[in-house]
Amino acid sequence: MSALHTYAYALKQLQRDVRIYLFTAILAGFATSGVYSVLLNIFLIRLGYQSAFIGWVNAAGQFAFVTISFLAGWLSLRWGTRRLILAGLACYGLGYFLLPLAEFLPGQWQAGWLIGAAILASFGGPLYWVNGNLFMMDKTTEVERSHAYSLRTGFFPLSGFVGSLVGGWLPTFLSSNFGYTLDSPAPYRIALMAGAVLFLPAFLLMRQTSDSRIATKKELEAHSEPVPWLLFVPLALIMLVRAAGEMAARSFYNVYLDTVFGVPVSSIGFVASLGLFLAIPTALLTPTLTDRWGNANVFIVAMGGMSVSLALMGLFDQWWLVGGSYVLLMVFAAATKPTIYVYRLAILQPVWWGVMSGTGGTTHGIGMASGAIGGGYLIDSIGYQPFFLLSAVVVLVGAVAFWFFSQQYPEKERDSG
Repeated sequence: MSALHTYAYALKQLQRDVRIYLFTAILAGFATSGVYSVLLNIFLIRLGYQSAFIGWVNAAGQFAFVTISFLAGWLSLRWGTRRLILAGLACYGLGYFLLPLAEFLPGQWQAGWLIGAAILASFGGPLYWVNGNLFMMDKTTEVERSHAYSLRTGFFPLSGFVGSLVGGWLPTFLSSNFGYTLDSPAPYRIALMAGAVLFLPAFLLMRQTSDSRIATKKELEAHSEPVPWLLFVPLALIMLVRAAGEMAARSFYNVYLDTVFGVPVSSIGFVASLGLFLAIPTALLTPTLTDRWGNANVFIVAMGGMSVSLALMGLFDQWWLVGGSYVLLMVFAAATKPTIYVYRLAILQPVWWGVMSGTGGTTHGIGMASGAIGGGYLIDSIGYQPFFLLSAVVVLVGAVAFWFFSQQYPEKERDSG
């Protein structure tokens, strides 16, 4: 009850612009974490592609995170965060709408179209999320900030939960009512395009907000202290490991269940939706946990939970146990996001927030791309189970490294100084 009371008070403090941004996250979550998460890889399988190429398409979806996240943080100094968030929503919507149209292209053009459309959609990631972090930091206070980030982390899987259910059900509905077969790409293509359309209302809503800037370029240039690379680099590497571990599961759990166990698409959608649904209370309870134990400690425990979950995915040989382990991983991953977002900015002065957000976005993209590309080739080489076990070890190393880092840079001590 105390947590609910705190949330109710925090919600009253949220500005209108923050509420609009949170609603756009709901629409984005429905499309990306819901419909596309369930159906994209299965669509690619129906087009005849194997794990290695599927890994490349998923990695292409992280291309801009790798290449322009750092720039996206700096651009906010010149153009403000709102314009860049709008550009991100436009890239998301256009790229995701164009990608399924590859079905109509000749074979020699199809692969290039898929990669190109995924790259276009990838620009939505850093423009929307990197600047979204800054947008919310600017438009919230310490009273409601942790709750605002947790709400975004909770709303995203909530809408993804609904999107996963719809994504798992829609191909069956289309095949039953319009004469398609589930072995053809057509019902998946229609469902993917329907999900992409949701970025249009998100774009129109975001246009109604006011702009924000964390700092101007002149303020950054006038800042006398050197760039604190000793904070940027270790945190960036830890975020890379966290992202790689999550992507190892997200990119291939559905392919694993489909190709190895022959699980129906509706059941795969249920697994995805259950993981997203259970991630919601985890995200919403995170501020209560961090108030008691701190962002750093909650992040360490959640990373450890991700490692255990990946190990279980590699050890079990029954699909429902593998699916349950994936659900558990999504729950722990939900707790890592708001904690690391707040922690990494809390130990810095505001003038460096844009640089940190951009650096984090870059390494997040590298980690996601590594999990997708490396996963595709490793699975073809060593198989699914050894791949998931290897991923578990990598994430565990990241958790231990962060523990050492957080001992040197505790957030409360930095905030008070």
